[in-house]
Amino acid sequence: MSDGAAKDQQQEPAGSAAEKPGIEDALPLELIEQLGAWLRQVTVAGSELANLFRLELQLTLGDARRLVMVGIVLLPMLILCWIALGVLVSWLAYSFTASVTLALTVFFLLQTVVVGFLISQAVKFKRQMGFRRTKAHAHQLMQGAKGETPSSD
Repeated sequence: MSDGAAKDQQQEPAGSAAEKPGIEDALPLELIEQLGAWLRQVTVAGSELANLFRLELQLTLGDARRLVMVGIVLLPMLILCWIALGVLVSWLAYSFTASVTLALTVFFLLQTVVVGFLISQAVKFKRQMGFRRTKAHAHQLMQGAKGETPSSD
């Protein structure tokens, strides 16, 4: 009986270890669950970033259209300023001191003020292009991935 009891005792711990899931079995399941959760977070973050990129691209294309329109309006104004300058210089050569010169100078200054305004609008629209929000969002995502606290905008 001692030989049979010893065999039962030796088989019993081996059998009970096989019946209970060990740390080796739990680790892969936990790892798979964590990996799945991480992939879901990456998918959500990627879709949010893609959506933000799409929306910002639409805004940038709108700004580009306005910039083209300002450029189209700017070209005739530059031509008019050049013609006005030519007329002014010609008139000054023709009549050194007359009231017509003053009228042409006012015409030239008016055209110059309009050109200056259009140039300032073109610079303003050009500065608004550039995906600033997408870059800021991507920077926040990278800070979060590194474990840093994201800075607020």
